[in-house]
Formats: sequence, C-alpha cells, structure tokens
Amino acid sequence: MMRVFKFCLLLLPMSVALSQAQIVLRAPDFPSTAGMVFEYYSEDGDSIPVNVGVPGGPQTWDYAIGDTSNISTDTYLDPSVAPPELSRANLVIETSQLNQVGLTEAGIMYAYLHPMRLIVGGVLAEIEGEELLLIFNPYLNAYNLPLYFGRTWSNTIDYDEIFEFPEYDIRIELHATMDSEVDAYGTTIVPLGRYESLRMRNDVIYDLTVYIRLLWVWVPIYEEHKEAINYEWRAADVGTVLHITSDSMDPYFSYAKSVRRLMNSTTTAGDTQVQPVASTVQMPETIELICNYPNPFNGETVISYSLTESANIDLRIFDVMGRQVEVLDQSHHQAGVSEVTWKPQNLSAGLYFMRLQAGDQVEQVSLVYLK
Repeated sequence: MMRVFKFCLLLLPMSVALSQAQIVLRAPDFPSTAGMVFEYYSEDGDSIPVNVGVPGGPQTWDYAIGDTSNISTDTYLDPSVAPPELSRANLVIETSQLNQVGLTEAGIMYAYLHPMRLIVGGVLAEIEGEELLLIFNPYLNAYNLPLYFGRTWSNTIDYDEIFEFPEYDIRIELHATMDSEVDAYGTTIVPLGRYESLRMRNDVIYDLTVYIRLLWVWVPIYEEHKEAINYEWRAADVGTVLHITSDSMDPYFSYAKSVRRLMNSTTTAGDTQVQPVASTVQMPETIELICNYPNPFNGETVISYSLTESANIDLRIFDVMGRQVEVLDQSHHQAGVSEVTWKPQNLSAGLYFMRLQAGDQVEQVSLVYLK
C-alpha cells in the first residue's frame, strides 16, 4: 500500500561566493541517460578510517583502495515511470542508498534537472513494511547550478503531519536544516579512475519524533536527534564519485559511518562503460517557472524561470482571492533562463501566487510573504 507523505521545505536565502577554481559543473555535465548503472564499493560501520582533506584546493583524495565486499548501485530509469504527483521529473534514479532527509534506505528518487538547479520532488521508499511516497513541498534544492567552488545553498524542513491507519493514528514531526557548500576541489581517485571533482560539504541537523495516539494522547514511540557533516565528490558525466557520511560535526572527522567509492559504470544490458556517458536529459517543452527563493521570504524574493523559445511573457502576482496585486513583467524574452526580483509594497503577509504566461502556456506556483 502506498501512502503519500508531504514534507514542507522552507528554502533559506542562497548566497554565492566568487570562485577562482576552474572546475565548473553545469546541467549537461550531470549523467541522466535511462539505463545507466553506476556501481559503488560500499562500506558501512561506526569507525571507518577516512581522510576527508581540507577546504580549498587543488588537492588530491585517494580512495582507490578499500573494502570491496559490498556493492551498491544507482540505476537511471525512464522518467515516464514517475507517479502522477511527480510527472515533471526528468531524472529518476533507483538507488541502494537515498541519503535524503535522514533516509538511507534503498528507494527511488524523482528529480528535475534544470540549468539553474537540480531539485528533488520526492522519493519512494519502503519503511517499516509500507511503501511510502514522500513528496517535498516545496521541493528539496539538491544543487544550485552551475556548481563551482564557493557556491552555497540551504534547505529547512518544518513538518508535522498526522496519518490515519485502520488500527491507530501516527503523527510524524520532523525539523531539520541542511546547509551545503562547495568547499573544496581537486582530483579524486576511486577504483574506476581519476576525476577532476568538486567536494560538497553538507551540514545536517534534524529532530525526528514519531508518535502513536493512545486514548486521545500522543505517545512518542521513536525519537532521533542527529547532527552530522557529510561530504560528496562530484565529477562531470559520472556524477558522484565518492560519498562519505559521518555522525560528527567536526569537519575534519577521521572516522566515517559510510563510504561509497565509484568502481564501475554499465548499462542495464550489462555493457561496461569505460568512458563517461554524456548527459541526455530532455529539458521541458513548456515554460518552467522554477521557484522564488527564498520561500518563505521577507523584504524581497527572486523569481526564476525559463523559456524553451523566445516569446512575449506576462508575469503577475495574485492574492488568495484571485485579485491581481502586481504586474512584474510584460515584455519579449529570448529562450533561456530569466530572473526578476519582487519587493512587495503595502501588502499583508500571507500566501500569494505568481503566474507566468507565454502564448497558450501558463505556469503558476505559490509563495509565502512574511513581514
């Protein structure tokens, strides 16, 4: 039985740092071809010796040698398998380890790859015998693109939801912050080869409580608090080449909880890919109004969107009653990505909608204004 869990993610402001590094990863550098399989030597434990290096670069991380007893996989599926709730996904990955919002189980990740970011709309995982479709609303901002040394982004989760079962009711409460930064660059050596790569540092803090209702009283049956720093190394065309997780907030931790090292890439037909496989993600054929960030916001927010072809656009803001409150743009735009800043004037805090129209194509998303 599938149950849909909706997480509310509040995107924090994004800051951009200048970079002197030459390694830059753009959307076409991300692997995406359906049928691709990346295989990793995976080691799990409480005290795996590691050397994660230091911020900056260039530097070298040598993980060519290590435990080879377990292999995990990332398999790229046809995006058409995405459920209706996530029909916009153009990147669907079946993975042995989700590594999303505290989930480390095997499952499927539904993502959307766009020139400005890679977003995760939801994941499918089996937890406690139930097949759960977790939908992130708003989405989880996995990466801001292009990736380069010094780039940062953040996500915040504030989630409290009740789920009704025939025998009992369950309440899930989750509060988390995830701060990410491309903090180092250099050469990563793994069993499959040497890769010029960027290192992502992810600081994760979360509190998770699961309650069961007994005689109208919510009784906690599971509680977990975690603070940790994880590292991920990414390279062009092959994606993640190295992933290290910890239970420590020390950025120089020397013992890890898990290590994944890229050891092979194949197709589902079994043909080994010695050379990296180029990305073939098909970008949307309609307007894509990505988001406003931050969201919620106070003061101002940046609305970003893209057009697949040049067009006259109409971008407006409406309140919850459907009344127009502001016209942000009515002009001709070339194909590509555009941004516009909205600074509400004399408006009450609350829920608003931004609508983008180009010809017969219309996209609308919500935003939350806080004073």
